[in-house]
Amino acid sequence: MRILLISGHGAGDSGATGTFGGRAWHEADETRRVTAAVAADLRAAGWEAERYPVDRNAYEDYRKGTLAAIAQFARYDYVLEIHFNAFRADPADGQAKGVECYVPTAQEDDDAAAEICRRVAALGLPNRGVKRKNWSVIAAAQRAGTPAALLEVCFIDDPDDMAIYTGQFDAVAAAIAAGLMAGLPEEEVEDEMTYETFCQYLDRYLAERAEWPPSAWSAEAREWAQAEGLLRGDGDGRLRYRSFVTREELAEVLYRALA
Repeated sequence: MRILLISGHGAGDSGATGTFGGRAWHEADETRRVTAAVAADLRAAGWEAERYPVDRNAYEDYRKGTLAAIAQFARYDYVLEIHFNAFRADPADGQAKGVECYVPTAQEDDDAAAEICRRVAALGLPNRGVKRKNWSVIAAAQRAGTPAALLEVCFIDDPDDMAIYTGQFDAVAAAIAAGLMAGLPEEEVEDEMTYETFCQYLDRYLAERAEWPPSAWSAEAREWAQAEGLLRGDGDGRLRYRSFVTREELAEVLYRALA
C-alpha cells in the first residue's frame, strides 16, 4: 500500500492554537510532527508512506489550482490529511472532546477512517466517529480516484485532550498507522514463479492428465490399435491415453504399423 500523508495548514498559516503546560501549541507544527511519526511507523511495517511537501499548505495549493499537480493523487492507494480541532479554549474539566474523521460524501464506507478513530479513542479520547463532508483537499483526492480522509486528532485548545495527546504522542501516531493498516485491504502478493517451480507444476499436471480415463468416442480405434500391437503402453503397461504424444512415441507407433 502507498499512503500519502498531508499535514494541515503551514506555510505561514498556523491553524488552530491552544495553550497547555505553559506553552502555546500550533496546529501546523503538530500536524507535521504527526505525519512524520505516522510515516515512520508505516515504513517500519513495510508500507510505502510519503508526505506532501511540508513547506507547503495543501489547501492554499488547492485554491491556486496547483494541488493536483503536486500531490499526484493517482499514485497512491489512500490519502490521509491530518488536522487538529478547536472550539473554544475551555479550562481543564476532566472532559476530553475527542477524535473524529471526515470522508468525502461520495466515498464508500471507509474502514480505515473508522479504525483510526477507534484506535486513537482507545487511548482515552472520546470517539466522535466518521462524518461526511467534502473538505477541499480530500474531495479533490476522491475525485482523482483515491480514497481519502481528514483526521482531527484531538482539540488543540482543550487541556484534557492535549494532556492525552502530549502524554501519549508515540501511541497516538502508532494508533493512526495501525488504523490505516487494519482498515485498508491488503495487497495480494503472488509468489514468484521460478523455473524449477514451473517444471514441478508441469510434471504434476502431465502425470495427472495421463491417468484421466479415455473418451468414449475413441473406443473402437483404441481396441483395434491394441489388438494390432500398435499401442503397448509404458514399462508398467499403462496406456496413458490422455497424455500427450512425443515425436519419439509417434515414430514408434508408425514403425510398428509399417514394419
